[in-house]
Amino acid sequence: MAEERTEEEAAGLLTDGDTPSETAPPINDEGETGSKNDAAVAGRGFLVITGAKVWFMVGGTAITFGLPFIFEQFSDNGRALYGQYYDLNNILSILSMVMVTGVMQTVAKFVAERPDSPGGIVRQARTMMLIVGGLIGGGFFFASPWIAQSRNNPDLVNGYRAAGLILFCYGIYTVYIGTLNGQKRFRQQAMFDIGFTTLKVSLVLGMAAIGLGVLGAFYGFAMAAVIIMLIAIIYVSRSIEDGDSQPALYRFAGQVMLYTLVFNLIFKLDGVLLKPTIIALFAKGAGWAAESGDAVVWLSQQAESVRIAVSQKADALMANYGMAVNVSRLPWQATIAITFVIFPMVSESTFSQDRERTQLYIRQTMRYSMILVGAAVVVLIALPEAMFRILPSGYESGAIALFWLAPAYFSFSLFNIVNTLLMSSGRAGIALTVGLVTVVIAILLYWQVLPRAETADDLLRFAGISTCAAFTSGLLLGLLSLWRAFGPPIPFMTFARVISVMGILVLGGTFLPEMGRVASLVVAVVVGLTFLVGLLVTGEFGAEDRERFMRIIGWKKS
Repeated sequence: MAEERTEEEAAGLLTDGDTPSETAPPINDEGETGSKNDAAVAGRGFLVITGAKVWFMVGGTAITFGLPFIFEQFSDNGRALYGQYYDLNNILSILSMVMVTGVMQTVAKFVAERPDSPGGIVRQARTMMLIVGGLIGGGFFFASPWIAQSRNNPDLVNGYRAAGLILFCYGIYTVYIGTLNGQKRFRQQAMFDIGFTTLKVSLVLGMAAIGLGVLGAFYGFAMAAVIIMLIAIIYVSRSIEDGDSQPALYRFAGQVMLYTLVFNLIFKLDGVLLKPTIIALFAKGAGWAAESGDAVVWLSQQAESVRIAVSQKADALMANYGMAVNVSRLPWQATIAITFVIFPMVSESTFSQDRERTQLYIRQTMRYSMILVGAAVVVLIALPEAMFRILPSGYESGAIALFWLAPAYFSFSLFNIVNTLLMSSGRAGIALTVGLVTVVIAILLYWQVLPRAETADDLLRFAGISTCAAFTSGLLLGLLSLWRAFGPPIPFMTFARVISVMGILVLGGTFLPEMGRVASLVVAVVVGLTFLVGLLVTGEFGAEDRERFMRIIGWKKS
């Protein structure tokens, strides 16, 4: 059994206490084994991957805000083009995240348990993904004409074909990145993240900017995926030691990938179900009382002028909602770094049956996640119009959805962390059950609430409210499951302080006058900093936290 420690000596994810592994010692950022304490590995790993994810967020922001301006240069209705881009990317990401998250977590878990000899695991996972990636990517490629027609985007068939190639490349690429993550080679993993983000942003914006529009954006995306896959294969393969395969990998991979599919249905279902409802709403305005299920069929039977008019209005409203979604997801992206770091840490602690260490990891992970996400989310809730003032005109109504989507993704970010903790502790089945129940709740909400909208603004508001309710329900179910396994996952006072400070700032935001673009951005930064100051004043982030941070970055020795 692991050596006993007090909470002051082993205070969780970002502490200085020695927490020696009972299995092989971790591999450091240079690929060498060593007896680093877990706090330094986790903390520095979090910082370096957070740096990569910050760059990922910068890249995502560049695409989110850059494409509308590019599309405006080549079309009289650039919003419609952005709506098409959002819809295609939304469909793609449901399956791509199955590859990225499902495969990476599976490989990382088994490599973390046997970091000195991952060769057999890598070969096993690569063979699995050649089959699975080929089936999913190839299926998407050959079904592209049908998918494009069903989404009322018949001119984007080649864009959907490019998406099929992206899916296959992701399946292979994540085998090798999962290997780096399982070996705790966080620096190399971060460099791949940075490289891929740079390639993707450059090629997506570049191909769109030369006049290829939505198709060009996805051609660039596919080129970036092919390049980074080849580099990962060559680089990581050179440092893999041989080892035995693990029959349990297939079962665990199946559970995690199924859960990831369910997870991404939760994540993307609003966009999938919203577009038919939008088309039905505008078809009604065109003189036909449409039902969402057959609105696309009705459009295909109309005169070209009617079809184009309804399609452009629908795509433009999808652009406004999609922009609100992309902005509200920015805080969630910051937590991806946390999942990459905590997954192998919890996998190792549960594998060595160190329950005390696992409990502390969980509590500190949830605590810091609430603080990190809360600092960004409070800005979006308090100032939902600010982000839309830097876009071309026409996107402003997206703020209606953002007011509800921002708290929705606060819940979703924590939901993601909770289920990562469940899976890394070997409870993928429980995480899957939580996800399935959440999907059912989301479907019922969207089917019952969205058709009641009488106007476009109503539809944006109802979609945001339904998403917030579904995500919060899933978070509560996940927290209950984690509590039953390891005790209270969130310190009560952390919850109380974070929610209280957020509530005060959101209330204060309602009294602010309408501001210009620069003033809005300045006030947004002030609100985020005020949130952190509020936690400092209330005692949530104290001297112990500052001391931990100093140790992590190497400014103070243990």
